[in-house]
Amino acid sequence: MKNLFAIVILTLTSNFILAQDDEFQEDYFREKVNLELMKNYSECQPFWTENGVSEFNGKTEIWSVCKLENGNRIIRIESYENEVFYQEVYFELNGKLRYAKETENYNPKNGFAEMKWNCEFFFENGQLMTYISLGHGKTEDENWNPDSIIGMYKKRISEMNKMKK
Repeated sequence: MKNLFAIVILTLTSNFILAQDDEFQEDYFREKVNLELMKNYSECQPFWTENGVSEFNGKTEIWSVCKLENGNRIIRIESYENEVFYQEVYFELNGKLRYAKETENYNPKNGFAEMKWNCEFFFENGQLMTYISLGHGKTEDENWNPDSIIGMYKKRISEMNKMKK
């Protein structure tokens, strides 16, 4: 009986420690990706070489693309429709999606943002590893699928390739 009790305590303790370790790893991973993004973003100032406007989705969208000398790329797409400001940011590291952020802010004309929502997505080798959401928006819908950002990214790359150079 003492052995069984010891096994149960040991199992519960190790599961608790591993759970904390997984959470720490997730935070560490997010921080690592954010640092990579910030390092690359800070180098973008002279490299926002492509700026464009599209109407692929029934609204005017402003595109900014930063192609760095190291081969990494940041794509930013912004629009404003029906008093909502939309922004998508995609960061590619070594040709693979590393980070994405989707933002929707209710922003009435002649006013400041009143309701904000964003979701950050973190990738490893093109696979979604984790995400974090702030505010009220899509992520509160039980039918929302976080992997949908991958489809959005692929669609945006296709649209960008259709834009005239």
